[in-house]
Amino acid sequence: MLGSIAEWMKKYPTPSFFLLTFLVAWCIWLPVGFLAPEYLLLVVIPGAWAPSLASFFLTWLIDGREGIRRFLRRVVHWRVGFRWYLVVLFSIAFIAFLAQGLNAWLFGGARISINLPDGIPENGLLIAIPIILIVNIFLGGPLAEDIGWRGYALPKLRQRMDAFSASLIIGVVWVIWHLPFFWIPEGRSAVGNIPLLWFGLMTIAWSVLFAWVYVNTESILMPVLFHAAVNTTLGTLGVFGQPNGSLSSVMINTFFTWVVVGLIVAFNGKDLIANKKSSLG
Repeated sequence: MLGSIAEWMKKYPTPSFFLLTFLVAWCIWLPVGFLAPEYLLLVVIPGAWAPSLASFFLTWLIDGREGIRRFLRRVVHWRVGFRWYLVVLFSIAFIAFLAQGLNAWLFGGARISINLPDGIPENGLLIAIPIILIVNIFLGGPLAEDIGWRGYALPKLRQRMDAFSASLIIGVVWVIWHLPFFWIPEGRSAVGNIPLLWFGLMTIAWSVLFAWVYVNTESILMPVLFHAAVNTTLGTLGVFGQPNGSLSSVMINTFFTWVVVGLIVAFNGKDLIANKKSSLG
């Protein structure tokens, strides 16, 4: 029985990845969410490791120890060109501040602001942000998720289709994977208290951006940092801007993010590979 399952996984690694990712995460989130919802947030991160754990398991199953070594080299690959670091660390903040500014101008929304965690003074911003980013990498979703989504699923899907189509599929699956946090009220804060429609549109756009960075650097570290910048800027620092439950800033942010996606596809094609003459590498 176990042997036949292993053979099926070797034959169909991509479906196996998605099945394992859902099975592990939902078997943690759903029982706790329905039976003891007050503890759901405590198990968000253990479940969030499902994509990365699935990718390591399948890599070991199919390619053995040497496959794991090759996989890890892509995880820690950091020599990708300085400009890619600028993209992954600051582009989300640029879009978010642009959206907040436009929201304040058009709809009288809250002025551009950064909400530091309690206990951190405003003059400690430059020290706090790198620390928050590192905490988000290791204790948030980036390292737990993107090793799997971008490092494993994306290359597998690219064997059958262009990177843009692959990133859209991963984006949709990524949204569906988060559904327990919309079904269970106690989990809403894990997805930013954003309605499913806007969370879905934004998440799929991010999936394309993360894929664009990955295919141009072949570094899993880059989408991990990109995801951490998203969580730090929009989550921890609250630059999404949702005063009194207003979604106008979120809607504008989503629009601009998709504009960036459109420009990337227009200039780089559906494979998302930057032209050498205009490459950021």
